[in-house]
Amino acid sequence: MSEQQGRKRGSAPGDSELSHSGKKPRAPPQAAAPCAVVKLEREEEGDAGQGSSSSDARRAVVAALEPQAMEQPQLKLVIGMSVFHCQACFRPLKPPAFMCESGHIVCCTCRGKHGEACDRGRATAATFAACPGLDVVLRDAKMPCQNEEFGCTSLVVYYQAGDHHGECQWAPCFCPAPGCELFSSPARLADHLNTHHRWPLTSVRYGEPCKLPVPAPEQGCHVLVGEGDRSPRVFLVSPSALGAATAVSLVCASANAGGDQFMYMLWVEVPGNKEKLVLILPAVRSGDLSCGLPTADTDVFLAVPPVLLPEAQNLFVCIDKADAAAANSTPPMVE
Repeated sequence: MSEQQGRKRGSAPGDSELSHSGKKPRAPPQAAAPCAVVKLEREEEGDAGQGSSSSDARRAVVAALEPQAMEQPQLKLVIGMSVFHCQACFRPLKPPAFMCESGHIVCCTCRGKHGEACDRGRATAATFAACPGLDVVLRDAKMPCQNEEFGCTSLVVYYQAGDHHGECQWAPCFCPAPGCELFSSPARLADHLNTHHRWPLTSVRYGEPCKLPVPAPEQGCHVLVGEGDRSPRVFLVSPSALGAATAVSLVCASANAGGDQFMYMLWVEVPGNKEKLVLILPAVRSGDLSCGLPTADTDVFLAVPPVLLPEAQNLFVCIDKADAAAANSTPPMVE
């Protein structure tokens, strides 16, 4: 983890259970190991509530930050990393695992390469035996996500951890407000921008238009939170000065490019007629906001001329997941 990621850290206090019964305490069960700690885990509770108001959006963010529901007891153990790494490629072991005559445990795909090394100076070819018992452990050995401190409560199978970390939407982002040093998950960032910087926050449904005022550059962004996501997706409607006009862009606060992809449309209706100024892009730009907000010099934008700004309460934003948008042949434009 980078030095920036270590700046804002916090840890939840541990829980303890006390028995207040008049009866003699029951003998504790046999411990599996002296260092083992029994930890209860639970699945996430329901998704954030529906609605498009700022309060609904804040509830969606807060709900995503609550602890997951308890379910099955788990053992928290400390085991040397070498046990779970292939001794040929030194990467996490993936089942099925095999052991050679020398006692080295390797992945299935590494048998040939490792066998050649074992054959040197031997009269017979090395043989390998399957390790079904170890395969059971490899499939069940889990670790917390590296973004646990930022809100991710996933327990990831060890050999799949790299894939999860590359797509985890709780990976931290920087606060884009000038002078602010917050570094946290998009969900916490959205709440911070709304409560600390007073940027308006609205909950949006994918594929449905949302009507907003054109934000003024000096007032900051308008924060949008997508509904129905396990980890809330946060989008910023970002204004910047373009002479007397206003350039409006959209950016997704996400440190990872993996997972769902989004397309979007921005348009402004001209008062008194059906004409529209429209910007349609097949992909929403995303990033950890380490370089700040997009500007007219660095990003694609919808230019709102000054003649429309005095009555600019008619900015429409429609964000949709790329797969859903491709299946829908009719653009969700307001008639």
